Amino acid sequence: MTDTTRDLIQRLATELDLYRQMVLDDCTSTHPFADKARAYLAQPEPEGPTDGELVAVLKQAIKDFPPNHPDAKTLDSLEYDIEIELRKARAVLARWGSALPTSQP
Repeated sequence: MTDTTRDLIQRLATELDLYRQMVLDDCTSTHPFADKARAYLAQPEPEGPTDGELVAVLKQAIKDFPPNHPDAKTLDSLEYDIEIELRKARAVLARWGSALPTSQP
């Protein structure tokens, strides 16, 4: 999660608490959703894969791709290369999708 997203969630939780306190005229209460948002922010970020883990998953994805499977259509070299890359990407996303870093704007 980006710092911008974390800041936005924190600001929204604060605003939700302030709104609740104004409506209820109670300066001590917090909104349950704001509490959940803060609990979510307090959780550590998931860790992405190490280089060794990536290599192991990618090697397995290549092994799992049978180029001469009897039911498979014949692929030219470009199609084969693309299929290998897609399978590697799918294997990584299946294993670590939620822990991979997102690009910054």
